[in-house]
Amino acid sequence: MVGSGLKKYAAENGMKVAQGVAYGNLQGFAATMMEGSNIKILTIATRFPSEEQKDQLIQAVNTVDISRTYRVQKLEFGLRTVHIVFTDTVGTMKKIRAFVDWFMPLLSQYGAAQGNVCSECGMEITSGRWVLVNGIAYHMHDACAQKVSREISDENTRQQEEATGSYLTGTIGALIGALVGAILWAVVLNMGYVASLVGFVIGWLAEKGYNLLRGKQGKAKVAILILAVIVGVLVGNFAADAFTLLGMISSGELPGYGVADIPGLLMMLLVADAGYFRATLGNMAVGLLFAGLGVFTLLRKTSMNVAGQKYIVLE
Repeated sequence: MVGSGLKKYAAENGMKVAQGVAYGNLQGFAATMMEGSNIKILTIATRFPSEEQKDQLIQAVNTVDISRTYRVQKLEFGLRTVHIVFTDTVGTMKKIRAFVDWFMPLLSQYGAAQGNVCSECGMEITSGRWVLVNGIAYHMHDACAQKVSREISDENTRQQEEATGSYLTGTIGALIGALVGAILWAVVLNMGYVASLVGFVIGWLAEKGYNLLRGKQGKAKVAILILAVIVGVLVGNFAADAFTLLGMISSGELPGYGVADIPGLLMMLLVADAGYFRATLGNMAVGLLFAGLGVFTLLRKTSMNVAGQKYIVLE
């Protein structure tokens, strides 16, 4: 997604907007810009002549508090990219402009390849094209772009052929993992906390169970994991209340009731006690929210893995 601020900045620099990104030459470098939830992202497709020069650039960057000065949330140096994530609040575009004006000269100073250099072979481009690979724009020779397209197609085919397994066994494994996480969720709730970390744990255990029981690595995997996380949170909420009732039965606060009566007591409370019903709905809503926050990155990664690599010719 590209908002109005990035679109304006892209237009000022002669960049184009397509396929949900702004791309093109940004102060001499091949760049991709996009935004997500409360973040703006700048990715520069480049390479360095040596690891020593890249390390020198990293050292130069580390002399500045880029988080405070430019609102940089994350800066990562990959094999062929530099990935920068900005915290998106009021005035962030001003910070991005300032960062680009400061950072691009540093890239040149330490020998980073500019946009007229093919990101695949490292040679100067006289005739080339822009392609989008997994959401990042690269400038390549026509022949290099065709080579990358074939490699991605072959890899996606190989992954599809190897995607053996069963959605049924994967679902069973995911639910078992989520239910184990539900126990932890119940314990945390009884301690008076609701933590996104526990939501992440439920998602991690669900995926671990899915993979251990050889679940099929297909697109339905994401939906199955989401379902398992929801089940884990719901069971965890009721398990927390069940633990409370168990303690009351054990202490004699509920005379005449036994462990076998706990499910019936929970159902009775839901039907007869409006306050408990509202509190339960509230706890579940908060629990699902935090679980969603906790497993968002995990599910996004899983979604990308099962979807295969994406290759799009931009121009």
